[in-house]
Amino acid sequence: MHEISLTPSQATALQRLKDFLRGDSSCFLLRGSAGTGKTTMVSALLAHLDASQRPHASLAPTGRAARILGARTGSAAGTLHRGIYRLETVEVFEDAQTRNDPGIRFLYPLRTDDPADTVFIVDESSMVGDKAAEGDVLRFGSGRLLADLVEFARLSRPGRDPARGARIVFVGDPAQLAPVGDNRSPALSSDYLRETFGLRCESHELTEVMRQSSGSAILERATALRDAIARQDFNAFDLAEAGDGAAREIRHLPLAEALDHVAQAFRSRANSVLVTGTNAMALELNRAVRARLWGDEHAAPRAGDLLMVNRNAPMAQLMNGDLVKLLAADAEPEVRQVPIRGETQPVALRFRRMTMAYRNGDGAVVQVEEVVLENLLESRDRELSPLELRALLVDFRQRHPQLQPKSAEFRATIRQDPYFNAVQVKYGYAVTCHKAQGGEWDTVVVHFPDANAGRNEAFFRWAYTAITRARGSLLLVDPPRFSRLGIDFGEAVAAPPPVTGAQAEAPDPQDDPDWDRYSFNPGQELLFAHHLRLRAALSAAGVGIVRQQHAQYCQKYWLERGGARAALQYFYKGDQRVGSIVAMPGAPCDAALLSECLEAVQRALSVAPQAAPDAFLDDFRRELERAVAADGLRILSAEPGSYRLRITFEGDGRRGQVDFHYDGKKRWTRATEVGGPGGSRGIFQQVSGAVDAAR
Repeated sequence: MHEISLTPSQATALQRLKDFLRGDSSCFLLRGSAGTGKTTMVSALLAHLDASQRPHASLAPTGRAARILGARTGSAAGTLHRGIYRLETVEVFEDAQTRNDPGIRFLYPLRTDDPADTVFIVDESSMVGDKAAEGDVLRFGSGRLLADLVEFARLSRPGRDPARGARIVFVGDPAQLAPVGDNRSPALSSDYLRETFGLRCESHELTEVMRQSSGSAILERATALRDAIARQDFNAFDLAEAGDGAAREIRHLPLAEALDHVAQAFRSRANSVLVTGTNAMALELNRAVRARLWGDEHAAPRAGDLLMVNRNAPMAQLMNGDLVKLLAADAEPEVRQVPIRGETQPVALRFRRMTMAYRNGDGAVVQVEEVVLENLLESRDRELSPLELRALLVDFRQRHPQLQPKSAEFRATIRQDPYFNAVQVKYGYAVTCHKAQGGEWDTVVVHFPDANAGRNEAFFRWAYTAITRARGSLLLVDPPRFSRLGIDFGEAVAAPPPVTGAQAEAPDPQDDPDWDRYSFNPGQELLFAHHLRLRAALSAAGVGIVRQQHAQYCQKYWLERGGARAALQYFYKGDQRVGSIVAMPGAPCDAALLSECLEAVQRALSVAPQAAPDAFLDDFRRELERAVAADGLRILSAEPGSYRLRITFEGDGRRGQVDFHYDGKKRWTRATEVGGPGGSRGIFQQVSGAVDAAR
């Protein structure tokens, strides 16, 4: 490996990593925003480990991320799933009848290999989740990827010598999209690793940008979004244009022009991609690009088409997210109408043999000829439906009726069957942000559909991840723009009664010991408020909480009173509003206690509580002060209240007060005139005009 040149800050980081390897901490978090040289640091660490003859393994959460890591570092890399799980059982359910049952499951328990003193380097760790997930077809370990990795490395085992054994280095950008169901990336949080697994962690933040040159507008916009995420302040968003002429670094353009650009970039073999919000929108945009390329948006796959692999295809050595070029395809698909028990209509599976090309980790072009399943090419869904998966199984069973499902021959044959394992693809001109995560392109076109815009963390993370895919230029379609002053002034109303007592200042939820005890995260204030109401209701009934667990859109509770036990769970929506409250399936319960607890919790959570406001008032006041100063007004005072900020203005010898209101998610909503119409002597109307002018 050639000598790696490090900046002084990177040299400091490498020294900290070396000290970590000699110390007694079990994991190290190497965090950094886009372009700060994380991959360079991984290469330097690998060189040090090779020189020290220390065993190591480079891993990533997806196959595509593993391939990119291997190409950039020149060292072999694999997926986390391949590294820590093994296929043990194939379960076939011949009598499956419900539409959401695929009829087959592959069970992958943890491997039992002793990791000894291996150093596991996990790239793109922002995508490593710890929420329980049970796949329809593939089931890995406990369902918690992060917990399984910690268990495989034996970091939490009692009696472990802290100065010996395996270590984990997590590498990633904490501002990128978090795993599904999480508000943050647990693998990049030292607090989460300590509180959940008892791990002692060290960390280092890379701050010096390497990828984009100094003064990059893309970097400037990305840094503003990253800082907003760190502050949990989602009231201002602006991706303004930057640069001059056609070579502008950031440019806004209409959708039709963006689609023309994508088509032309593909024709000229330029390195470009279109990123959008949903699979349904990606389908529409892919159709529009193909209409420009081939004159027919519904044309059959043809030589020259760009395809994106939608699921790992080990037989073809293709990874989920790989972009491949179609070189040749059979003229007609092989369509199989597969009858499914309990369904009135058969399920159609469309296969076509194709020759495709892609670049491997060394940059060499590789050609493969494989059977491709076309069902997703015209689908709005992210993946195959359970019925389509069951149809693949039924088709395999019809072709191999002599194989017994529990036999080793069945397992070996189904893993090598070209139709059951057909490459699943979508068109690759437009992709979702999750599929683009981990990749880089010279030019990135980002399409901002209305559904994505919002004053919330999920949107800011989406936008940050999308724009940081660009190495050179950024083309934006319909980017939203809003500021803290986007307030509804409406009609003046009478002054509200004064706020006193406990209403005046809401307590900080993180001061409650249960916040840390049960590993609540920033952004889960509403869930914690639900927890407090639930705890109070149960405590009044003499019931104690034995254990609590966060799952995907679900909170689970194990309860106890006088030796009797019960377990319940409640489901919640994306905005953390409570949905159903039910008994936990399979948990041993005292029926009487369970019934009493369910009734108490349903009463307690019948009304969603308000979230406590955060300290974001100063930013709003400063922006408002700049806006009204141009109109001859100045701010005399700002008095915080319950979900409002009362500001006293002065101008031209007049004084007046305006209440600015916000909600539990820190979004400014409306303004009201204190004292009713005319109570501010015209200042309310003057402030309204100044804010409109400043938007």
